[in-house]
Amino acid sequence: MLTRALPMAISATSRDIRGIYRRAKRNAVLNGLAAVCFATAYVAGLIAIGAYLVPIYGPGVSALLVAGAMAAVGTLILLVVAILRRREKRRQARRQAAQRLTAAAALSVLPQLTKSKSLLLVAAAGGLAFLLSRGRDDDGDA
Repeated sequence: MLTRALPMAISATSRDIRGIYRRAKRNAVLNGLAAVCFATAYVAGLIAIGAYLVPIYGPGVSALLVAGAMAAVGTLILLVVAILRRREKRRQARRQAAQRLTAAAALSVLPQLTKSKSLLLVAAAGGLAFLLSRGRDDDGDA
């Protein structure tokens, strides 16, 4: 029975992978086209704002107004990014504190586990797995 089900499972998996790949490729192309359209609309909007302001303030002042507005928006975006980054650092610090507390609790139970050799081996294997997983998590934080 397993020999009949295995090819069917592999076939279904390969179809799903092909479908996922096709959808991802299609979405990437469509998102790229949308990005080009949005960028064109953005540039056209800036030109329209500049053209509207030229008769009122003149070309030099209108260019400075548009540049100043864009600089203000860019500064606001950088401020939001800095706030989000600080919030993420705080969350990461809380996660690390919780991991340290968990490790400390596990170490406090260790003397009781040393009475049984099989439990000691299981605890050692679990501790090694924990340290390896923490090592991989720390590499990704940059």
